[in-house]
Amino acid sequence: MEGLATGQKLEGIHVLLVDDDESARHVPEQALALCGALVSVSSGPGALRAALRADVIVVDLATAEAVGAEFLFQLQRLHSRPNRPVPIIGLAPLGLAIRATLRAAGLQRYLLKPVDADELRAAVVELTRE
Repeated sequence: MEGLATGQKLEGIHVLLVDDDESARHVPEQALALCGALVSVSSGPGALRAALRADVIVVDLATAEAVGAEFLFQLQRLHSRPNRPVPIIGLAPLGLAIRATLRAAGLQRYLLKPVDADELRAAVVELTRE
């Protein structure tokens, strides 16, 4: 697998993957897990009850919009550590207009769906090194 060869190992990194579409979660979940990440998967509302604190959150932006305007802020507040807000990667379905409210919610990256596995792994690696 290309990502493994380029050093994108994710051992010890906890990623919270949020998407209401179970079939759409499969590719990003596998891409991250195959490189050693601990991946917790959730629907939108369930993400606010996640037991483990995430190092990175990967969220479908359509799911975030459906849950409500405060959803991303609540997620970030729940998972942030002192002096280090948890980075959030937004997955945008083709054709979804990324509203200014989502940009202002503290998202560090946007990736288009269907997500490229190597691009997702690279974003997680980069954001956990910052």
